[in-house]
Amino acid sequence: MKKKNTKKYNNDWPIVAICYDFDKTLSPKDMQEFGLIPKLNCSAKEFWDESNEMARKEGMDKILAYMWTIIEKAGRHISITEKDFNNLGKGIELFPGVDTWFDRINEIAEEIHVNVEHYIISAGLREIIKGTSIGKYFKEIYASAFLYEVTGKPFWPRQVVNYTTKTQYLFRISKDCLDLSDEDSVNEYQEEAGRRIPFSNFIYIGDSETDIPAMKIVKNGGGISIGVYNPQTRKMDRVRKLLKQERINFLMPADYTEGSRMEKLVTDTLRKICTSNVLTILNSHQKDYVNDLEFAEELIPYTDSFLDRESLDEADIKNVSLQARHFAKKIRKDLHSRHDDISASDEIDAFMDEIDEKLKNVLNQKTEIF
Repeated sequence: MKKKNTKKYNNDWPIVAICYDFDKTLSPKDMQEFGLIPKLNCSAKEFWDESNEMARKEGMDKILAYMWTIIEKAGRHISITEKDFNNLGKGIELFPGVDTWFDRINEIAEEIHVNVEHYIISAGLREIIKGTSIGKYFKEIYASAFLYEVTGKPFWPRQVVNYTTKTQYLFRISKDCLDLSDEDSVNEYQEEAGRRIPFSNFIYIGDSETDIPAMKIVKNGGGISIGVYNPQTRKMDRVRKLLKQERINFLMPADYTEGSRMEKLVTDTLRKICTSNVLTILNSHQKDYVNDLEFAEELIPYTDSFLDRESLDEADIKNVSLQARHFAKKIRKDLHSRHDDISASDEIDAFMDEIDEKLKNVLNQKTEIF
């Protein structure tokens, strides 16, 4: 069944999706290294060496390889369950300000008149992310996950997220196809303007090459992609390269504290999206206004053509004249009710005064015949 967003929003405000990688984006190192790898009784180097060697030797996806290494090591040494993964999330260290970031951004968005949704798109483990102190803030957590035995032990990957599959979740968010079992809706063609969240209303925050395809899609779609680096080490080599290659819009230290450069950039982006939405609505309303003006102008040739019928007698012409004048009054009233917010009232009256005068001339010419 297709999963739908159920949160109620202000329908006059645009919806913005802020998508985050997790490891080295919201947290300073790989989540496995905080509690999981020590629980597996090995060092981070031993774990990653074994995982990467399996990937190389078997021609295997690196995400599948690390998930398999977890199952293998847990099976040999300890029992680890889904609940254990959740509990490990409590020990994840976050970058400065992340713990208060989401409440602050939500408040800023409300002040700007923007609806914001937060999403995780990560190769890390969904179960661990859900257990973190910030897990509650995400509309969806798209991350790698396990299937579990009745005993609670993981035995098979349920979902694998790598650098290319990350792009799938952007389209799911954009098209409002959040249910991973729904493969039909996400592949159906939708005009960008008809999507629940167009890519121009996306902000993607990531840290490395694994985020490149997703960040490029967002950037090319008119959204904003931000490459982050550790504010402690200040090593920005990777994101510098991405900025130079036009794969991201901005690079920022992963400092999410109040008043930080990251907060200012995201705030400015939300303002930009809000302004763009206002201008898009104005453009649409003005097009409607122009169409309605053209409709009003068509009353003249239509009336003239209708009165040219040979079958009309004097009574018919008087009746048509009366209806035309009534219709002109209705058009004037409709123009005011629909467009007084984008056009001066006297401008509409001046336009309709011209229509009335032209209509009067047409009607006088026809009635003079009789």
